Amino acid sequence: MMKIAKNFTVLLLVISLFSLIGCASKTDMETLQGERQQDLNRMKQLESELEESKQLLKNEIEKSNSPIRERSADMWAEIQSLRADFAKLRGEMDEVNIRMDRQVGATDSTLTMDSLAERLAEIEFALENQLQVDLPKVREERAAALAPVVAGEDGATPNTPDALTATTPEGSMPPAQVTPPADTDPAKALYDKAYALYKENKFEKARSYWAEFTDTFKKHPYTPSAVFWQGQCYFKLKDYARAVILFEDVIEKYKKSSKYKSALLKSGYSWNYLGKPELAKMRFDEILKKFPKSVEATQAKRSLDKMK
Repeated sequence: MMKIAKNFTVLLLVISLFSLIGCASKTDMETLQGERQQDLNRMKQLESELEESKQLLKNEIEKSNSPIRERSADMWAEIQSLRADFAKLRGEMDEVNIRMDRQVGATDSTLTMDSLAERLAEIEFALENQLQVDLPKVREERAAALAPVVAGEDGATPNTPDALTATTPEGSMPPAQVTPPADTDPAKALYDKAYALYKENKFEKARSYWAEFTDTFKKHPYTPSAVFWQGQCYFKLKDYARAVILFEDVIEKYKKSSKYKSALLKSGYSWNYLGKPELAKMRFDEILKKFPKSVEATQAKRSLDKMK
């Protein structure tokens, strides 16, 4: 009888032990599931905060730009009208030059050099006084832009592919008429001009050139880089609100771009400057997760360490 009672006691102890283990395992599982759900909720909260912050920044920028945009639209219409006048005037001047050079054409033409010069002076007056265009500066910039072609340089700059080299079939023209190697791609020329201005620390002017590039050449391979560099110009000007919008555009629209990693890093910097440390940490963590061995990851880790 004592033996049966002893065995029964041992059995109860074993059953109790297994019950405790089962309860502990169930509690651990529930704890892990709770922590996982908290992480998921936190990620959703950060994503929601990111979208909300971006929208607020866009709304503020939109409000600040509205008067400027209306004036820019009026100026654009006037400039287009003046461009049409210039084109017409250039054609008339070419006609006069041809007649003078070859001494041919109708003798009763109403076109004279004096009348054309007067009309040209009127247009220049409108450009300088109504639209505030600095014509001497425009002429200097145009001369500077054409200088590499005259000197025969290839026009290649850092951060862009090498310039195309013009070739001429052997014997097709005399050596004196051979055109020097030059970049004939207008998109690349515009991009290179923007990059040259950026290197000269003319960030606002460079940004305007890259903005013109993205507006004109939407499908060009350089477009992701042009968007990034606009953000970088704003970053240099300490306009972090506009900078982060452009960096986020690169992140969302151009994930395969060579500027994707840099955009993640600069977005993190910008959010931190804007007083959004959680969003900054999210971008830095994303770099460490996706590109752990990159230079950007090293910089992101350094920033995270400073934020602790």
